[in-house]
Amino acid sequence: MNKNVFRRSLGIWLLVIGLLVYSYFQAIPGLHSLEPPQKLYKQGFVYKSKDSEDVLAVKVLDIDLIPVKTDEAQYFLIKHEYGVTAMKATYHTVYSLLQMKARFPNQDNPLESGGFYLSVIVIPEVEKRRKKSDVVHISQSFKQRLEEKFHQSALSKGNSSIDLTHLLKSMQEESRVNLFAKPVFIALVAFFFTLKAISLMFRLRRKFRRFDSLFPAYASHTDQLIKDADYSDKKLELLVHQGILVFYGMDFEILPVDDIEEIKLFRVRRKSFYRYKMKIIFYSSRRPYVFEIKKRYIEAYYPFIKYLRSLAPIVVEDGWKMNYR
Repeated sequence: MNKNVFRRSLGIWLLVIGLLVYSYFQAIPGLHSLEPPQKLYKQGFVYKSKDSEDVLAVKVLDIDLIPVKTDEAQYFLIKHEYGVTAMKATYHTVYSLLQMKARFPNQDNPLESGGFYLSVIVIPEVEKRRKKSDVVHISQSFKQRLEEKFHQSALSKGNSSIDLTHLLKSMQEESRVNLFAKPVFIALVAFFFTLKAISLMFRLRRKFRRFDSLFPAYASHTDQLIKDADYSDKKLELLVHQGILVFYGMDFEILPVDDIEEIKLFRVRRKSFYRYKMKIIFYSSRRPYVFEIKKRYIEAYYPFIKYLRSLAPIVVEDGWKMNYR
């Protein structure tokens, strides 16, 4: 019988730690969005014409003055160290880049010396979504328009090539709330489970103190109580002694047998299988105690219920369809 409070709450604490770690990794793009793009670039968070869910930096070497427009947005072709990519942006976002380009229209990489860095998010050609249809961001016709625009512009000079499998979006066009919404939600869930773990530890301490007051001789020798109990089943992790029912498995619960009014055995259908449960109802205002039962142990519960009925006039409602009498 395990009376260690921390071990009994360890599962929830591990879940909290896992959620916090996951929340941190989900928050990385948002944290990067707060950094200056030049700092991101120096740290190596650079767009290299590859898929990424992070916020990355690009050093703009050149830009085409005339955007490719769609019904929803406009896209400027920008040249960076890893090729040419279409970036979703407004004129306001790229105004300084366009000004510099206009001053040196025929110069190769006119923006290189200006130190123009942008924070961007990467939009894949096709966004795959769970349980929903995929979203196509770059249609075949849009690809053709981008490619034609590229070959018509000065950006195609030299060995430059255009990336037609990704789009970029300037962080100036993106709300940072979207980047932090998921990690903040996960952190709140972790906080909820933290409160739940703390509450569980306090409840367990109260139950263990009650156990020690009911069975002082076994306070430090719980395994001996399992042997000496009036009724005990190690497989079911329960015992009855001196009219007290003790569950000591995943849940630790102490119940007076004479307060039990009714036991309901029922099952809940889940797609192709049943989940078996037991509900103990009391005469007092105590909340009904409901717990799940492994199917392979169903038969073992009938002798236990029969023993309880020998101690108190308990009504049994059998919904397990095991022909219990």
